[in-house]
Amino acid sequence: MPVTIKSDLLNEVREYFEKAPDLATDSAMMAINTVITRNGLAAMKRDIMSQVAFPAGYLDLESRLVVTRKATRGSLEGVITGRDRATSLARFAPGQTPQNTRGKGVTVAVKRGRSKTLKKAFLVNLKNGNVGLAVRLKPGEALRNKTYGKPVMLGKNLYLLYAPSVDQVFRTVADDSLPMLGEEVTKEFYRNFARLSRGK
Repeated sequence: MPVTIKSDLLNEVREYFEKAPDLATDSAMMAINTVITRNGLAAMKRDIMSQVAFPAGYLDLESRLVVTRKATRGSLEGVITGRDRATSLARFAPGQTPQNTRGKGVTVAVKRGRSKTLKKAFLVNLKNGNVGLAVRLKPGEALRNKTYGKPVMLGKNLYLLYAPSVDQVFRTVADDSLPMLGEEVTKEFYRNFARLSRGK
């Protein structure tokens, strides 16, 4: 789910657009881009990491949470997008390997500060070189735990388990962050407008 920081967050500065539309447009464009690439993106990452124990640096890799659109004079909005591909549950089992967990189950910590041991689960080496977390079901048995992402069949009655995607977690924190981002954009707008006005 993309989160859009738009010019309508600047409700209290509408009079500036009426009196000096060019200056206001430039000020708004720069304000949105500054906030979305600095405080905005950092705040979103911080909020996501406070909810889910993604590995350190995980959100900085492979376009997992990035600015996908910056504001322009013709379109005063910036967009942050979270990757919607599911996250392997094995990423939440640090220090554990197929060897040291054999027959013991796997302990995972998805929600920050909470851990759970999946007694029937085990780690497996995948063909792509990664490690996955799997569970083998008995005939007719179903996965009942809905805390995690949708499982993927690996073989007969064998399923790989997944945690929520970055996008899923992003949805839970984004709306709460928007008021703060709106205040940041407005402050940055005033600063830009004052600076640009001095040059006129």
